[in-house]
Amino acid sequence: MNVRRVLKQQGSHSAILAQIAEIERDMGGEVCLAARNLQTGRMLSYRADRMVMTASIIKLPILIHVALCVREGTASWQEPVALTAQEKVGGSGVLKVLSDGLVLSVRDLCTLMMVVSDNTATNLIVERFGVEAINRRMRSLGLARTTINRKAFSREQPSLLSARYGFGVTTPLETLRLLTEIAEGRVGDSATSADLLYFLQEQQYRDGIPRFLPADWKYAGKTGAIDSVRNDAGIVTAPDGRRYALALFCQKLRDTLWTPENSGLVAIARLSRLLIDALHGA
Repeated sequence: MNVRRVLKQQGSHSAILAQIAEIERDMGGEVCLAARNLQTGRMLSYRADRMVMTASIIKLPILIHVALCVREGTASWQEPVALTAQEKVGGSGVLKVLSDGLVLSVRDLCTLMMVVSDNTATNLIVERFGVEAINRRMRSLGLARTTINRKAFSREQPSLLSARYGFGVTTPLETLRLLTEIAEGRVGDSATSADLLYFLQEQQYRDGIPRFLPADWKYAGKTGAIDSVRNDAGIVTAPDGRRYALALFCQKLRDTLWTPENSGLVAIARLSRLLIDALHGA
């Protein structure tokens, strides 16, 4: 064993953790994260097993369940779904202002759910596929904690889990596992995984992970936000083909402004650059 090399790696890891803690202090809140070099398998983590509020990142598990149902033949991407007033809710998205009765395909709804985080599209999908079925799917994939608690902006009496975590709950490690399996073609099969990656590549919100990355680096991911939370989880690809998966959760924020300069978004951008620089070539 090269003892000098091991000690150097340990010192480097300690320095990275110190920088994460500094970013957390600047942010004003709590950081939980996990990141992986998808070529070498090397990981960096910080409170990675802590349960966190997903906000809209729970839409990734929802999409995975739908894609696997399509693969299994119990659903179709072309299946029509009608927009109803009952499922219209506030927050992000465009369907809330469109006409009742508009018919969209399951695929179109999932696209809106992922690329502009449309809450009404999400509720139409959840109504079609079911909260319990989505959660059973996560358990079948080996994810014990990743859970959708309810529809977006649900008016139902909240469960204990919903009251504490809102829309959904996960851990950085479990979210990183989903991203890794998508990147490696292991969600269903390679074709299903490639389809999932396509949805992530069309993400329109780019103030987090890709913000401080060079323009020729590619990002495919899903964001999530409520007043006190900013999250981003995605796969970053360097021009040379090297790839990195990141699951970044900024919670308990004091800064609740909905601007690109929100301290949680800036922290995610700083963290993604720090982690990728540390993992690049490692």
